[in-house]
Amino acid sequence: MKKFKFLAIVLLFAFMLASCNASPEIAPEYKPNANTSDFGGATFNWGFSMHRYAGEQENVFGYKPDTNFADTALERKKEVEDKFNCTINVDNNSNSLTIGDRLSVSLRSGAKLYDLATCDTSVLCGMVRSGGYLVGLSSLLDVSNTEKFGEPNMLQVMLWDDDLYGVVPFAWPELVSARLGLLITVNENLVAKLGQIDPREYVENATWTWDQFEQTLADLTYQDAGRTIYAFNCHDAYFAMNMFLSNGVTFCEYEDDKVVFGAYTEPGRVALQRAQDIYTKTCKDFIYPDSSTTGHFLTEESVMGTSFLSDILNSVLYEMDNVGVIPFPQGPNATPGVYQSYYEEFTYATVIPSNANDYEASAKIIDAMYEPFEGYETKQDIIEYLADQAFFDSRDAEVFMTAVRNTQYCFFWEGGRSGIESCVRGNDTVTSILEGMENVYDKLVEDYLISHYNGRIAVYGE
Repeated sequence: MKKFKFLAIVLLFAFMLASCNASPEIAPEYKPNANTSDFGGATFNWGFSMHRYAGEQENVFGYKPDTNFADTALERKKEVEDKFNCTINVDNNSNSLTIGDRLSVSLRSGAKLYDLATCDTSVLCGMVRSGGYLVGLSSLLDVSNTEKFGEPNMLQVMLWDDDLYGVVPFAWPELVSARLGLLITVNENLVAKLGQIDPREYVENATWTWDQFEQTLADLTYQDAGRTIYAFNCHDAYFAMNMFLSNGVTFCEYEDDKVVFGAYTEPGRVALQRAQDIYTKTCKDFIYPDSSTTGHFLTEESVMGTSFLSDILNSVLYEMDNVGVIPFPQGPNATPGVYQSYYEEFTYATVIPSNANDYEASAKIIDAMYEPFEGYETKQDIIEYLADQAFFDSRDAEVFMTAVRNTQYCFFWEGGRSGIESCVRGNDTVTSILEGMENVYDKLVEDYLISHYNGRIAVYGE
């Protein structure tokens, strides 16, 4: 069996917090504290959620108690308290809905509950859009430090109009693991049994194209004791989303001086038409005829499968003894070697409520807490850790980190996925399907994408 693997945080589907849509009662005008590193013994309350389907499992800043990273996070907290002469009171064991509900109620009532709050972005994004709930961070934190707080594309869901309202602990190992993905997992034992080329080699040689993907699907489908072992299994929506991104497209594009949904660009349309052709025509006999993702791969009913990044770490690598990890194949419009993934939500985004006692002090706590841990100061440090403790090949760790860094917000909660997934399983051409949804997507752009895009330009520039 594989050597010890680290704890991975698994985030499943969640529902939007309904109360986020209500208009908040704006907190009184904020009066910043003096620019000091001595907070005079003040107490700061931090609501830090556990992922919402964790059951009764406790966590310490997102880590399992009594593990090395949990201990390191607690040591960091003590260092920050000593540095600023303060106490940080952390509620670690309430889930995102609870933290988000408490935060929303306190903001609308004017009660001061949290100075900082951390929960998943599906809970927070309504607060971002409503305005008045959360503090803009671009003037309080060095958000250009993407190694600490995340890339602009990772933070798209927390960008709105002219500011950024939440950051992620990008420099802390394991915590940037969410409903994020998907990558393709490969049963390397079955590939070797068939005498076929390890698909990792296509990735290395920059020949992992749509054409090669189709050929590989044919090569890896076989009969065993009267049953078909399929080359691939993948939910149709996830297949469509990843094929869409594989042609160098994003969900929010700027074309002809206006913001558009990426499906309405030519590279987007081409990618979705190819996805439809592969899934329903040229390769339909090689793809497991079921919407399961990880399940059929784990039971060896398919040679390759798709999994969310968190599922790869938490499930696949634990249960199988030789797994490769590769990205989706690239289309002609993609930049070779730049593989994109998508996210519906991030497990841990940290915000400052608008009725916090001292915005600048809260920001200083975030800044100091989210410094990299000793020994994990660089991207390469984390890749080496993953390669040693989690994956079966260093190439897999590289692919994993590239996918995390290049992940794009898919506007799942706003309805962005619906048209894309209908394209892959529809009988009509992609062009006609998209034409039929144009009014829906025009409204999506008007209501959401423009403001998200404007926020990104305002904070990070063109």
